[in-house]
Amino acid sequence: MAMHPQQRVGSHAFVDCAGVACAAAIALIVAGCSMRLGATAPAAEPPPAASTGNAGQIANLRSIGGSALTGRIRVIDRGDNGTILISLINVPVGAYRLVLHETPNCTSPNAFSAGAPWAPPASGKRPQDLVPTQYANSEAIVEAELRIAGLHSNGANGVAGHSVVVYAGSNVTEIRPDVPNAAIACGVFAPVQPLAF
Repeated sequence: MAMHPQQRVGSHAFVDCAGVACAAAIALIVAGCSMRLGATAPAAEPPPAASTGNAGQIANLRSIGGSALTGRIRVIDRGDNGTILISLINVPVGAYRLVLHETPNCTSPNAFSAGAPWAPPASGKRPQDLVPTQYANSEAIVEAELRIAGLHSNGANGVAGHSVVVYAGSNVTEIRPDVPNAAIACGVFAPVQPLAF
């Protein structure tokens, strides 16, 4: 019994294999004709090189002292200096200070757990003077980039293993346990994690 190229027998369909092979051969011939004579296939792009750079350290801020301030402070190395990238929301209008602290702990309600103010030895500055007074405008949003001599993200002069406290106003007040002060946010530095897709 001769079968049609696509005939049903019971619940199975049979396809003429010679017809499928012929169609595949025609597709290859057409594809080959569309290439220019002497042309080669384009070279595959090399995979992106692995990043050898340091992505820096970042501190996600948590509000303290009844403030609504949130944001991030990131430190990245640029040559012999560090750059602090500031991104804050709900900043009180007027002056504020960023001060690095010795201890990577922001669990106390007034930032006492962050320890004493700290500055990298290479900066040659007092901790309270490392970052100059900054100012927030009426939009309550701050985006800033500051270059700080002697500061790095890692190593002896790095922020790794430290914290950062944001103070309202231009004075850095001493922090005592359970005593209200001008601290309005605190964050602990951690390595920046690359995005993974």
